[in-house]
Amino acid sequence: MPVPREIPFDRACLLGCGVMTGVGAATRVARIAPGATVVVVGAGAVGLNAIQGAVLSRADVIIAADVDDRKLALARTFGATHTLSAARDDVAARVRDLTDGRGADVVLEAAGKAEAFRLAVETARPGGTIVFLGKMAVDQPVTFRWGSLMAERRIVRSSYGGARPRRDFPWLARAYLDGRLKLDELITRRLTLAEINDGFTQMAKGDGVRAVILLDAEVRR
Repeated sequence: MPVPREIPFDRACLLGCGVMTGVGAATRVARIAPGATVVVVGAGAVGLNAIQGAVLSRADVIIAADVDDRKLALARTFGATHTLSAARDDVAARVRDLTDGRGADVVLEAAGKAEAFRLAVETARPGGTIVFLGKMAVDQPVTFRWGSLMAERRIVRSSYGGARPRRDFPWLARAYLDGRLKLDELITRRLTLAEINDGFTQMAKGDGVRAVILLDAEVRR
């Protein structure tokens, strides 16, 4: 897909996965309206970009929830107006407090855990939209409180943020070059190919957001 020549390759390589999935979920799938209240459950690579998509859509309130305080700090950097600890807070109750009892207009789930799917539904307002982005084992069941599924809530599953790559990749690259999309802050570490196993170890531990492998250049620490 052609992108502007000005975007560095180590930033451009991020567009084709978590960035597109998160930003696209907000802008292409949920079609967040200006002034909306949005909850993002999970502040990893996809969730942080869902937050960015909410910012690009001019959401008024963007609430991030995660169990990791480090990720919640990052969520603020990427545009969250409020952060809630899923380990300590009653997130659904706090969302209601922040929305005068209504719940969120849009909820973007990006954690990929049964409890996150349930929380996403519980935090949406009547008539609100929930987009499931996270993944689990295909045979693993998820149960919901029946009352949380009522009131005309709309549940959508999205794997790639409604992507049309020839349209969306150049758009995302231009948003980065214009200063409207953060990519530099997603890169936790740059690796040489010889260090790839270190990268897998870091990923398995859940450390960082994105590691980028540089095949033909000296790694910048």
